[in-house]
Amino acid sequence: MAKKKLGNVNINTSNMIANISLERFDDQIQHAQFWLDSQIMTDMVPYMPHETGTFINVTRAKSASLAGTGMMCAGTGPMGRFLYYGKGMVDELTGSPWARKGAKKVLVTEFAGHTNAKVDLSYQNPKATPKWFETAKKNHGKAWVTHVKKQAGGS
Repeated sequence: MAKKKLGNVNINTSNMIANISLERFDDQIQHAQFWLDSQIMTDMVPYMPHETGTFINVTRAKSASLAGTGMMCAGTGPMGRFLYYGKGMVDELTGSPWARKGAKKVLVTEFAGHTNAKVDLSYQNPKATPKWFETAKKNHGKAWVTHVKKQAGGS
């Protein structure tokens, strides 16, 4: 967990000098950030596509390595981008969803030739949605804010 310090606030005016230490809040805020980063991943999982569970497991591992930093991973590559946005992508030369090694993928709508690939993806998980972070935020965001405020020392 990355440790960020809040430091001090220094106020210096013509009739007042104040040095306020925010150090006592460091641990509370760091624990709240770690909880939030971890909880976001947990709350996204029901809305993520899964066939074998590998995509979710790899994404969860990447997010766990970032927990506490204020960053997280909503979907790991190479398939994370097109799964997250729910759009089909194909090899830019062949039009195949199975790209050649090192090939660039483009959206189906940007492919100049003929392809049988779908423009919009369909997921086996009936609760899965494109942009699953946004879905999780919509459904759990208020609870995230409430818990973080409480854990960080706010009301």
